[in-house]
Parts: sequence; structure tokens; C-alpha cells
Amino acid sequence: METSKDASATLPTSKPQERIAAHLSDAFELRRQGRHQAASEHLEAALAEARTTPYEIEFRTRVDVAITLAELYLASEEVAKARAMLREEAEFAERIFQIVQMSGTPDQKRAAAGGRVQLRDRARQVEILGSAAPEISVKTWINNDATTLRSLRGRAVLLEFWATWCKPCEDMFPKLRKLDEEYGPRGLEVIALTRHYMAYRATAASQDEELELMRKVVRERSLAFRVGVADDERTQELYGATGLPMLALIDRKGVVRYAHFGGGEDPKFSETLMKCLDEPA
Repeated sequence: METSKDASATLPTSKPQERIAAHLSDAFELRRQGRHQAASEHLEAALAEARTTPYEIEFRTRVDVAITLAELYLASEEVAKARAMLREEAEFAERIFQIVQMSGTPDQKRAAAGGRVQLRDRARQVEILGSAAPEISVKTWINNDATTLRSLRGRAVLLEFWATWCKPCEDMFPKLRKLDEEYGPRGLEVIALTRHYMAYRATAASQDEELELMRKVVRERSLAFRVGVADDERTQELYGATGLPMLALIDRKGVVRYAHFGGGEDPKFSETLMKCLDEPA
């Protein structure tokens, strides 16, 4: 039986896009088999070729290679390698975005903007892992009194970034409610953070209207944990949370232990949460 490595090695050599796509496909299969080192080698080869022939590769393919390789590095606890690679790829994505804004089609502009945000956010998420959590900036608190991350030292903190228009965020609320009820007594503090979107930099009346919509969501979802509303996007940018939903888990000492898009479905989230809760205050 031919191995994944043999399959990509025997591809025609005329088109870099085909070779890189094959490496990516092989890496997905190897990762599924638990062969992370072999998967990383395929993606490293793909990324090296993409960097050699940057304008012969579909931008979306290169984004997928970088994001997948970062996850493999993190799974192997090679955080420094993930940071360096994502930083370089985010810089490339910014250059592509600027070029496409001048001459690209509407579809190309949307694709460039999406890939740019994804790489920039993921680079920021990985950058803050193992570091002191950036303080959050909240204008209005819904449910409970105002707080800061500093004042919550001694408790594990789960930040969830959301928006009223985000359906996956809405689907996340039952899970957050369950986590709050089950692990609150063990020292977990859940905070859902949002900001003004529809009324961003709008009139005070428009912001009040949007704030009432946020309160309505909180009431209808029976959320008892803290919900904070920021005045702008600064806190989102600090955590790499432009894409929603996004979770950040902070340990009792105030250090970021987990930061990722999505609803925490990956086993790494649950594993890290248990470790944080088991640690002494």
C-alpha cells in the first residue's frame, strides 16, 4: 500500500499548487492517524514551496497550510515554532491584502480579508499563550458587579467573545451556562465579552438601543454569569478575537493557558480547564 508521503512525492512537478494541495491532503490524513510528526513534515515542505513561489499558490491554500501546521506544532508543545511561523505568515497575509485591495475582484478582496484576519488572530492567540493575560476594558457590565482580571486572581477565568448577530456564539451560551453552574463552585469565573457593532461610533441613542438588545439576549438565555460590553475593539485585538466565538482560558495566577476560535469542542480545552481548576489558588 502506498504511503501518504509516496502519494505526494509522485505528483506531477509542473504545478506548485497541486503539490502543496497534495501535501495538505496527506497531512490531514496523517493527523487523523495520529502521526503528527509526519504530518508536520508534509506541511513544512508545503510551506517552504509556497514561500518560494508565493504568487503561484492559492491564498486560501497557504492559509490552511499555516493554520494546520500551527496546530501540529502546538500539539507537540513547539510553541516558539508556531509563533514564529504564524508571525511571518500574518505579515505575508497583510501584504496580500494590501495588493488585492488595489486591483482584486470583490471575491478576491473578501478572501484576502478573511485569510488576513484568521492568520492575524491566530498569531495573536498563540503569542499570548503562557503570558500574563491582557487586562480587559469594559464600558458596561450586565449581570453582577464590575470586575477586572487582576481582582479575579485566585480564580480561573474563561473569557468568551461574542456578538448578538453571531449564531455560533448563541449556540455557545448553553455550554457556558453549564460550565458556570458546574465549575463555578470550584473556582471558575465565566465572562462573556462583546462590544458595540451595529452602533459602533454611533449616537448615544443607537448605542443604548443596541445595549438593550444585548440585555434581551442575556435575559432570554438566562445567563447568570458576567457579561461585559466594551466600547471598542481594543480588547478583542489583544486576544485575537476578531473571529467569533473565541475562548481564552486564564489560570489562577493570571496566565493565558488556552486561546482559540470556536466553542471549546477540542479535547485540549477540557484538559486545560481541568488542570487550571485543579491547581491551588
